Amino acid sequence: MIRNGNERILVIAPHADDEVLGCGGLIDKARKYDNEVKVLIGSVGDIHFQHKDDGVIHSETRKMELKEALAHLGCEDYEILFEDKESAMDTIPMNQIVSKLDRVLRKMEPTIVFIPYPSYHQDHQVLFQASMASLRPVPKRSPKLIAMYEYPMIVWQYPKVNDVGELYLDITDSIDRKVEAFCKHQSQIRTADHLISPENIKRWAAKRGMETGVGYAEKYHLIRAQLF
Repeated sequence: MIRNGNERILVIAPHADDEVLGCGGLIDKARKYDNEVKVLIGSVGDIHFQHKDDGVIHSETRKMELKEALAHLGCEDYEILFEDKESAMDTIPMNQIVSKLDRVLRKMEPTIVFIPYPSYHQDHQVLFQASMASLRPVPKRSPKLIAMYEYPMIVWQYPKVNDVGELYLDITDSIDRKVEAFCKHQSQIRTADHLISPENIKRWAAKRGMETGVGYAEKYHLIRAQLF
């Protein structure tokens, strides 16, 4: 599908780094074939992470890391919906989030949309719900593929989404660039024993690759797809 170079792909991610964790290989491959790719980040903000003992990581740092990570994958089109709301998107009225998503969808008219698996984190749950609302069937606005992307923390599945199809993308030729792009998010790098570490990102992709008979893969969960 992405080999034709005619797709307009929208990746909706709660935080800066989720776009690489879930779709880094896809973004790299899509841009190699000259598809249009836009990344939409739910929120950044000044926040203290448990894996960091040197104080607050500021939103400007997160934005700089995001820019560098996406540039490494060949993507320059990105937007942040809310600033200073990281880990607090559940405090934003839902209609405000949906309205912002609607605006992007109307302007871009994407042919393919990837949204976050809801997971246990409140920001992921909120952005998933808002994305589903914005992607409601509307005349003359119907992406041919809508899917949820996963990330290593999906092993703690709450809520678990059942009865959805599975879609794999061979990222064997993009896995190193995916890991390198994640490493641009320097503030988010964990130790090697953590699920979100460069080492385990590659192991996770290898696991998905084994499931579909390739070296490395990303897995997506289908919500809606059309055949033409």
